[in-house]
Amino acid sequence: MVVKFCSICAISRPVLKIIVSDKCMKTRERCSRVAFFSLLFLLVSNQLQAGESIEGDIENGRTLADGKCDRCHGVGGVSDDPDTPHLAGQSAAYLLKQMRDYKSRAREDRNMYKRVRKLDDRQMADIALWYESQPLPEVRPPGEQELKAPQLVTMGDTDRSIPPCAICHGDDGKTTANAVPVLAGQHVDYLVSTMEYFRDGTRNNDPGGAVQAMIKKLSDVEIEALARYYAALGGRSAEPSE
Repeated sequence: MVVKFCSICAISRPVLKIIVSDKCMKTRERCSRVAFFSLLFLLVSNQLQAGESIEGDIENGRTLADGKCDRCHGVGGVSDDPDTPHLAGQSAAYLLKQMRDYKSRAREDRNMYKRVRKLDDRQMADIALWYESQPLPEVRPPGEQELKAPQLVTMGDTDRSIPPCAICHGDDGKTTANAVPVLAGQHVDYLVSTMEYFRDGTRNNDPGGAVQAMIKKLSDVEIEALARYYAALGGRSAEPSE
């Protein structure tokens, strides 16, 4: 990974270029902040990319999911409940981590604990691989919508030391790292509530607290804008439920 400092601001992958301009950086202190936090997120992302290789039985995962998951998360991981996340197309590494966290109670949810407490690691891996293999159907392709990425997605906010969401979640919202969640197409309501939980500390199982550090600085308006954008980016409704 190469980090360069130049005269124009831009960020690209796999090479992260943090480039400084007099027009967008008024002080060296601000430059240092964005460089530091971008590097922090990049290091977390790289750690997640270098995670374990998950192997398992997808068909067994399908059977297990049918008995333990489909009732809430929908057949094939496509949820009808705006407060319950889609699992279809989600990163297997991310799903496995979440199930482990529910089982160890690093992530608190009474219902999810009941569902996973008797599963061994191999069974959880099977379920994770099953959902990763399933597509999340588009109901309204992004090309049919006038999408404009919020600045937080593409550039972050140097004044608040917030790096771009795209560093970890990708330009397409489908993640750049194994254990980072896919956001594209997720329910607006679920994305909003999840970000609110990170903001108030109800959820704190993100590696290194990196997500909490960023989201604690966001307003309600910014959270909803991000949720709407990522839902639409995956071809799903960008409207919250009534």
